[in-house]
Amino acid sequence: MAYFHFTIENKNSIRLDKFLAQELPQFSRSFLAKCVLLVNSKKAKPAQKVSAGDLVELKVPPLKDLKIEPEKIPLKIIFEDSEVLVIDKPSGMVVHPTDHGGHVSGTLVNAVLFYLGESPRSAKLRDAKKPLLRTPLYERGAFRWGIVHRLDRETSGCLVVAKTESAKTFLAKEFSERRVEKFYLALLAGRLKTPKGRIDSPLGRSASDRTRRTISTAADAREAITEFEVLESFAEATLVRVKILTGRTHQIRVHFQALGHPVVGDTTYSSKKVQEKLAAPRMFLHAAELKFHHPKTKKLVAVEAPLPEELKKYLSTLKR
Repeated sequence: MAYFHFTIENKNSIRLDKFLAQELPQFSRSFLAKCVLLVNSKKAKPAQKVSAGDLVELKVPPLKDLKIEPEKIPLKIIFEDSEVLVIDKPSGMVVHPTDHGGHVSGTLVNAVLFYLGESPRSAKLRDAKKPLLRTPLYERGAFRWGIVHRLDRETSGCLVVAKTESAKTFLAKEFSERRVEKFYLALLAGRLKTPKGRIDSPLGRSASDRTRRTISTAADAREAITEFEVLESFAEATLVRVKILTGRTHQIRVHFQALGHPVVGDTTYSSKKVQEKLAAPRMFLHAAELKFHHPKTKKLVAVEAPLPEELKKYLSTLKR
């Protein structure tokens, strides 16, 4: 169960649900109604007023006890057919609901559930008496089944979602056996000394912070291989094209941080000095290209996601 607590600092009184909407924008008001709300250790209702000094507590039910609801969130579709959906995921969007951090709404899964089951496109198909693209996977609410790989919350770009059980099984195996090619664009702090290279360093969990990863020689460390080539050099940064041969959590971020060239805008693995010197609008890491075999035809599918505007603008400032 996720747990949050706040002390009200507002001088003027404010509705509890309005205050929580400001502090926890990932939660919809309808979702907050399912949570346990306490004010000064007493049960409270969303419409209750709170004021300076009040202690607010919020207890989110375990994910297994919640029905993940479809949400009308815009999606940028790169490719779609009856088996596969490829989305250009925006930075800031969590891929799937999780107890950690209370991300149970506003995720890509919530958006996909709506798109496949409630979108006007599906309604048109129903009117035309054609087979629905929505599959029993989504009708049963098995939201995890279509997710075959992930991107960090701050990372934007290509993300594949399986629309059928057979597609999910096939694609999951393709990813696990490294037959999917994944290319990223990353801006690194400092200037790299070599035009291209390969990093082969196993990754494990940090002993001091279990949410972070680190280069490790421990028995449970997992193989991680990253290849890169320099695309453009600036006075204080380097733009690289990255290919990952393994898909470890935070792999690109940790590998380049270990080289002394953290990803620009990465607040987890770069120092405050670097962040202040290269003040980026967000973490400069983008899943630009993806190549995979189609689960039904077995033909190679190549998709690309253009660099987001805020990153293009930031590159322009570096050039100037």
